[in-house]
Amino acid sequence: MKRFWVSLIAIVSLLFPGSLFTEQATAVGMALSKVSAPAVMLDGYPLLTDPEPINYDGHVMVPFRPIAEALGIEVFWEHETSTVVANNHGQVLRIQMGNTVAQVGDRVVQLEVAPFISNGRSLIPLRFFSESIGAKVDWKNNTVIIESQQRDLHTMVFYGLGSYAKKGYLPYFDEASFTWSRLDKNGVLTTGESEYRWPESGAEELLQEVKSSGVDTSLMVFSVDEHGELTKLLNDVALQQKFAQDLAAMLVNKGIGGAYLDFEALAPRGASNIADVRAKYAAFVQRVADVLHKKGKKLTVVMAPLEHGWYRGYDYKELAKSADALFIMAYSYVDDRLPQPLNKIDDDIRAAVAAVGPEKLILGINAYSETPRGVQEKIGLAKRYNLQGVGFWILRVFDDPFMDAIDEKLLLRPERNR
Repeated sequence: MKRFWVSLIAIVSLLFPGSLFTEQATAVGMALSKVSAPAVMLDGYPLLTDPEPINYDGHVMVPFRPIAEALGIEVFWEHETSTVVANNHGQVLRIQMGNTVAQVGDRVVQLEVAPFISNGRSLIPLRFFSESIGAKVDWKNNTVIIESQQRDLHTMVFYGLGSYAKKGYLPYFDEASFTWSRLDKNGVLTTGESEYRWPESGAEELLQEVKSSGVDTSLMVFSVDEHGELTKLLNDVALQQKFAQDLAAMLVNKGIGGAYLDFEALAPRGASNIADVRAKYAAFVQRVADVLHKKGKKLTVVMAPLEHGWYRGYDYKELAKSADALFIMAYSYVDDRLPQPLNKIDDDIRAAVAAVGPEKLILGINAYSETPRGVQEKIGLAKRYNLQGVGFWILRVFDDPFMDAIDEKLLLRPERNR
């Protein structure tokens, strides 16, 4: 008999779309407009929603769209039937306002409480929605605690001198960037100085091994303007052209797929020439990108955070026009031996997304700073804002617990290729 009534309700919802159910749902929402709201924590950090969640008859009801988008789910509103629709990587969820019957893929699911409309927004049962797409949900001290499902973001890791013992981790990443070059004191590309030098032996074999495992490769070029080399480069167009040609030739000759420009210390906070440095650096990156792209090579720009970074010489909007990706160094807010503050990282992600959108943004995470739980929280922010990916500095400090923590939050390559 119960199955009969469930089927009958589903049929009625199709025959009379968006009428009786919607009126009932709206009335419930209006009656609950002053109920106190529980908090929501997603991957260890508060998730603010508009409107706030509502605790209704022992069930937490949340606004559909912000929760869905934070979990990487496509959201649609079907006006004719007052139904919210979610596309979770091919699995479709359909939840009609006022209806206790929902659809998850090809399954019909009975809800304990019907969704409703409050202040013009649709609210749905949080536990049903989260568990339907694979997230873990818990309830503690009037707080909903959500651990997001695994997601497929681009993953990269920097490989520097001293990382060889950890090379077994490389096949799990989409990309490895080798820290084997820098600017010399004259602003010229070199592979023979300091810790940012080409290894004396085994480099070509390692590159071939990494590429054979299906991992993309890139070369990091480092500078902090220690001898004024960056300043010289940015003020000399001929030197910039030489740099771009030298870099492209090296990538082609070594069979490396792209480059990371890690040019730091550009225009400290309070400097009088910030606008000038931004314009010159953006023009330089454009020149380098033009040369690399003609050779089929990618360019990623490493830069300081917008809101809380120490250096201000990075024009996100202009750089995004030419670079393939922007790597945000979301660390050094505090001592790099300590986990970095989530609130500042959140500020900087939101500022970057507002400037250029999420598609080209890679969140940089310092492995020196983070515990396994800390790295999961940072990955959670990258997922929340649907960034292109995450990148890690640096492979030589990785261990199994750190890799396991990453694996719990991301779909790493061996899992995707099973």
